[in-house]
Amino acid sequence: MPVYDQVKQALQDILAPELQGIKGELRRLDERISAVESKIEGTKHELLAEIKRLEEKTEARFGEMEAKLSALDEKFESRFRELDSKFEGLRHEVRTVLEIRERLAALEAKVGITRP
Repeated sequence: MPVYDQVKQALQDILAPELQGIKGELRRLDERISAVESKIEGTKHELLAEIKRLEEKTEARFGEMEAKLSALDEKFESRFRELDSKFEGLRHEVRTVLEIRERLAALEAKVGITRP
């Protein structure tokens, strides 16, 4: 057997089993990487679903708050209109009282009544 064939055979005898072992380890690593990728993908879908659920819940809560604020706004507007109307009535009454007081003072002056 020539030297080349002997070296080739020796290398095959030494390297072939090592290469087979490395190939086996690479396959196992590929399987583990695939398993991790699957877990990551599953977790990603779970997280996205949870985020969507929380967004919907938050949006619903904001809608509820907006409705409550709108109702409060209407209620306050109504109360402000009522108060404004009452103040307008009070202003009218105060003007009337002042007018009456001026007339009374004018009458008292004509009649000669003086107040202490």
